[in-house]
Amino acid sequence: MNQQQMSERNKIGWNQNAYQAWVARHGSPKDYANELKADPSKKVSYYLDVIGDVDGKRVLNLLGSKGNKAVSFALLGADVTVVDLSNENQRYALELAEAAGVSLTYIVKDVLELEVEEMSLFDIVILEMGVLHYFVDLHPVFEKVSKLLNETGIFIVRDYHPFVSKTMRFSNGETIVDGDYFREEYLEVDVAYAALLPKEMQQQLKENVIRQWTLSEVVNAFINSDLKLIKMKEDKGVHWAFPAGSPKCIADKLPGTFTIIATT
Repeated sequence: MNQQQMSERNKIGWNQNAYQAWVARHGSPKDYANELKADPSKKVSYYLDVIGDVDGKRVLNLLGSKGNKAVSFALLGADVTVVDLSNENQRYALELAEAAGVSLTYIVKDVLELEVEEMSLFDIVILEMGVLHYFVDLHPVFEKVSKLLNETGIFIVRDYHPFVSKTMRFSNGETIVDGDYFREEYLEVDVAYAALLPKEMQQQLKENVIRQWTLSEVVNAFINSDLKLIKMKEDKGVHWAFPAGSPKCIADKLPGTFTIIATT
């Protein structure tokens, strides 16, 4: 499978009632905008700890989905661009931005198809949470980012820790280890927002296709690009995998996410 084939599959997957799914999860764009305006730092506090004040900064949110992080940055004074495959995500994001009283540039396109020459350079590029697996090769992605950053720009990748996402399942508060960390095969999986839709609608959804990466594969993709790693962090806690009310003691002992920060 090449990147074009994967992107075409996932473009179909992410244009199946995503707007309805986000309304089910967050409410209407107007309602969610009120929540974000009440505390614009809340959804992006993790990144603000790294990058500080974003007022006046140019931020690129790759695979930015429904735009909640982008709108939060915009409310804090940033000039924000989102790139994503989904028209449904774009619709929710732009309505969210309008309701919040901020503007976004939202480009519906494969990241690797971006024309660098047609874009201004960015101070901050963010790629986060369940997105690396949408690429058949990470090296071209990181090379593209290196060309989109200005001389002092930083690139932040944050994603679910593969030690957990590739090997474990969580059911009724129990941890089940039945995966293969070194598996390289492509997988067909439910669209990430499927559970937010009515069951009869879920049954009609076409699946996405992903390729999960080990941590060393991600790090090596950075090393082989024109980017310089300046920091890596593994974040404690797998609370994202446990349903409400489940015991958290096991989750507290596992790496939930990882973050890599790089510059040009």
